[in-house]
Amino acid sequence: MTDNKPTPPPQYAVWFFVAATFVFAMPVTLFRGSAELWVTIVSVSVGMLLVVLGSVQLGREVRARQAGPPPEH
Repeated sequence: MTDNKPTPPPQYAVWFFVAATFVFAMPVTLFRGSAELWVTIVSVSVGMLLVVLGSVQLGREVRARQAGPPPEH
């Protein structure tokens, strides 16, 4: 017996959020809380960019799951 359920789209959004978590934590772990201001600003900027990209990707994944399988001919 084979199940003809379509395969769900790959889930990449979670990796954007995991990467953002590591980027946000990097100045604290590498510099033990005494990072220079520019390092903190760059870290927060890159982390926020990853959060925005993850949110966009999450929206795509949710829409793809709600759309259902493509019509078969």
